[in-house]
Formats: sequence, C-alpha cells, structure tokens
Amino acid sequence: NSKNLLINSCFIFNNKGFVFDSIFSGNILNNVFFKNEKNIDFNKNNKGYFKIYNNLIVENNIAINRSDSSKLFLLNNTFDKNNFVINSSINYKSIISKNNIFSYNDSINNFISHSYCLSNTDVLNGYFNIYSDPLYIDITNYNYYLDKGSKAIRSGNNNINLGANIKHIYYNKYLK
Repeated sequence: NSKNLLINSCFIFNNKGFVFDSIFSGNILNNVFFKNEKNIDFNKNNKGYFKIYNNLIVENNIAINRSDSSKLFLLNNTFDKNNFVINSSINYKSIISKNNIFSYNDSINNFISHSYCLSNTDVLNGYFNIYSDPLYIDITNYNYYLDKGSKAIRSGNNNINLGANIKHIYYNKYLK
C-alpha cells in the first residue's frame, strides 16, 4: 500500500507482472516491459491517477489490466506484438490514450477513445488517429526508432512524434 508510486527506467522481463493495490497515484515512465504475463495490473482499490508515459511494451500477454476505478493516462508509449494491450471491463471514459503507437498487437481494446495514435492492425476509436505501418528502422532487431518516412513523425499532439521517445529509454539495448 502506498499513496504514490514511481517506476522509472526499468527493464521488466519475463515476470507475472505488477499488481497495484490501494495506491492513490503513480508514474510509470521510461521503462521496457518485455515478454511478461501481465505488465501492470490495476485490480484492487486504486482510486487515483496513473500516468503511463514513454514506455516500450513488447511481446507481452496482457500489457495493461484494469478492473478498478483508477484513471489511466497512456501517453507516448509504443505497444508492439502484445496479445492484449488494454484489458478493462469498466468505465472506459477514465482511460485517456494519446500519442501512442499500437503495432502488430492481437487486440487493442477499441472501446477506449484514442487520440493522435497510430495502429497498423485496428482502426482506432477517437480522433486524429492514423492507420498505417509505423515504419520502425529494424523491428526484427528491436530497433524502434522511426524511419524518416513514418507517418508517426510529428503527428502527435503539439506536433511531437508518436510512440515512445527511444532516446530516453536506456534499457532498449537489452532487447535481443
């Protein structure tokens, strides 16, 4: 139990995931979540605000699971090759998804309103979204920098790039 939570600049690999219980607010930023069962599980008495910002979330079973009343702000994340991105059964309006890239995922959850996002598998509900390949430099070797022809470049809110800013994620070099 905690009032505030910070998970910053971590490499989370092959785990069952984090279960959050009775936390008021938190920031989850600049991390790599790779090949986990459930990354982030909001399944207890969380009632606050959680900012999930600038994360690289790759090849997980469930990226985000939420079954409580917490409010989620998903900003500038790259979700790639996950089985299920956002599993939420209640109050979809309390999840804000902005400036994210969703690539090669099996299921995203299109009940949520996305804005300024890119997907190459689903037409996203919301506004100013793009249906296109993100054109990573080398997805086979986990190089998630955007190619110069990518539609994700300068397509975000305030003219920023969509997805995670890889320069701020130290542990992406361990993805191999």
